[in-house]
Amino acid sequence: MSNKNINGLLAIFFIILAMSFAFHESPTFSGSLAGHLFGIVGTALMFLTLVYPFKKRILGKRGRQNPLSTHIFYGLTGPSLVVIHSAHKFDSLIGLSTFLAMLIVVLSGITGRFLFRRVNRTLKDQQHELEVLKDVFQRRRKEALTCELFFDLEYVGKEDTADTSGIMEEEDRRADRCEQLVDIAHSISELEYSTTVFDSMKSMFSKWMRVHHVLTLFLFSFVILHILTMLYYGLRWLP
Repeated sequence: MSNKNINGLLAIFFIILAMSFAFHESPTFSGSLAGHLFGIVGTALMFLTLVYPFKKRILGKRGRQNPLSTHIFYGLTGPSLVVIHSAHKFDSLIGLSTFLAMLIVVLSGITGRFLFRRVNRTLKDQQHELEVLKDVFQRRRKEALTCELFFDLEYVGKEDTADTSGIMEEEDRRADRCEQLVDIAHSISELEYSTTVFDSMKSMFSKWMRVHHVLTLFLFSFVILHILTMLYYGLRWLP
């Protein structure tokens, strides 16, 4: 599944969420046959999101064998159906807690997915650029040693330029090369600091995903409790 499809699903989820609160308000829909069908299918899709962490943590499958896009598809489609099922009507504290937990889990997953990916991609680009600059600087290391002496030398005075024009041109070229090396050294220093910052951010978002996992456990606990409560009090659409 491409990023455009994922972004489309994300937009659909928020549109359904907004329209549900604005137009789809009913005190009886969630307990009707149609309402329960939406809830059952949505809940089943939400449980399918557990397939991804099971394959990743237990079976060790990653990448194409266990695409994250499938997890995102279930994680957005399922809650969208549950939003329709709720019909902006919460008859119990358990139902309200389940709904709020679902929204928090979805939002935490969205935050982790987009920001972590952006930080990780930026970090990889900076690390690649840093390696290239270090390789260039290493290959021109001999020039760097001569530049130490160059900056201690003085240019020939203007009154002698007629006799030393060739020397001046060589010194100018040497000055340009030394300035390039100084710029490369500054760039390496800035990139090393930047990669340290982004590496810290990556570690922070890795911990954030652990929060997402803990919230998911709370969500499914509320879901199971909500289902048991619904079965205990009975299905209103049954004769």
